[in-house]
Amino acid sequence: MTPSEEADLLAQRAGARLLDDVVVAAVGEDAREWLHGQLTVDLRERSDAVRYALVLAVKGKIVGDLHVVDRGPNDEGEERFDLLLPGSHADAILERLERFLVMEDVELERLPVRVLSIQGPAAEAAVPDGVASLAIDRLGHGGRELLVDAASADAQLAALDVPAVSEAGWELARIRAARPRMGVDFGDHTLPQEAGLKKRALAFDQGCYVGQEPVVMLEHRGKPPKRLVRLTFESGPAPSIGDSVTAADRDVGTITSAAANGEGALALALVKRKALEGEAPIEVGARRPSVDLVE
Repeated sequence: MTPSEEADLLAQRAGARLLDDVVVAAVGEDAREWLHGQLTVDLRERSDAVRYALVLAVKGKIVGDLHVVDRGPNDEGEERFDLLLPGSHADAILERLERFLVMEDVELERLPVRVLSIQGPAAEAAVPDGVASLAIDRLGHGGRELLVDAASADAQLAALDVPAVSEAGWELARIRAARPRMGVDFGDHTLPQEAGLKKRALAFDQGCYVGQEPVVMLEHRGKPPKRLVRLTFESGPAPSIGDSVTAADRDVGTITSAAANGEGALALALVKRKALEGEAPIEVGARRPSVDLVE
């Protein structure tokens, strides 16, 4: 299949892929209270829903994103959470978390598992009978994920009754859904609101967490200096990552992700907010794409 056909599959039926996520168990009597103060999501109450959250630096910039699986108390009364961290930033996220782990009764342990992701509206039906899965929607059309033994992960992917999709097909589906990627579209230079992650990843009524103050101040007293946008090109090739976005012949942003999409192309770009509010059209080279905020 072409990447376009794979992206259609992920939007209309289901496809699967082994992710590079690292799974870390956080276990201990203080795990819930401690994680609640480290992540941008409210963990005070037990929930079966998998929650998407950010880990921030003290000044509010993004260290990493993750999915939080609340396993509840074990037989010893210790709380357990499984954290799904993007592999490319797992070390940085763990270093930041461990820096704020002082006297709390919490242990962090990497688990010998892989994340097998099935995405699309038919994902739940594709989960093998009797196999536990997590409801995690990565591409905007519904999804289920399995934590599988690392040694048998490839075999379990091949045994699914849905096609495996390539990195190119997954990336096109991600850009179509305007789902930003850590280390690509946002990172340690980005505030959550700039990356369009306010609705997905921020709780403003949970109390204090590391990095909260600048995030709340930006929300109530200012506006993000930059915004992540999706650019749609009706024809022509995809721009290159790093290409300049301009308005009135001035550089106002940078392409962060891009992919061919049929006869045209899609891209994500981080662009100055004032340029988006101005009258001059947004351009990439000589082309004028349509512009949609990521939020």
